Amino acid sequence: MAAPAKPQTAYFLWLNGGAREQIFKVIGTKDAGQVGKKAGEMWKALSASAKAPFEKKAKEQKDAWEKYKNTDDGKKALEEAKADRKEAKQEKLEKNAKKAAKAVEKDDKLKKPSSAYFLFTNDKREEVMKSLGSKDFGAVARKISEMWKGMSDAAKKPWEDKAKAQKDAYDKYIASPEGAAALAAYKEQVKEAKDGVKGKRAAADEEEPEKKRAKSAVAGA
Repeated sequence: MAAPAKPQTAYFLWLNGGAREQIFKVIGTKDAGQVGKKAGEMWKALSASAKAPFEKKAKEQKDAWEKYKNTDDGKKALEEAKADRKEAKQEKLEKNAKKAAKAVEKDDKLKKPSSAYFLFTNDKREEVMKSLGSKDFGAVARKISEMWKGMSDAAKKPWEDKAKAQKDAYDKYIASPEGAAALAAYKEQVKEAKDGVKGKRAAADEEEPEKKRAKSAVAGA
């Protein structure tokens, strides 16, 4: 059984059936707030007979949808849609949590040291951009990679020594009481930032049903 279109209210069938474009012309703007206000006024002003065709179609859509939901295909489709929404919501939550974590200020001493290759890259980037006459990231990265691979062990050694010195300094700091305390404090701030995002999402989820009910009440006015 083919899935019917999700039912719309009589108001939205009217609005999507050409009324919206008329309102754009009448008020001279597509601003959502102003269009919504004008649409609400016009819908309320319509006579019962003018609303009747849209109410009939809305009922037909609702009846077809309810019938479909009770079929095996309908139940399966609804479960899949629910799972997709849950997955999308979780992905967005994780993305926002990572963004919040990155926003937490990190002391330079806590930043993990770069590898020899990245130290070399940062030092040679400007030189390579000038030689190529381009700032294209891909082209610059490929050229630097070629340069690094073509270097002898002796030529790489200064960068490797510098990288090792930075790593030793980092490890020493992290192992010290001061460094351990700073790292623990930073991790706690990151956790609080992530929990803050998740807490807001949970609160929004609790408010969502209420908002939907309010929206439906306005739409069907």
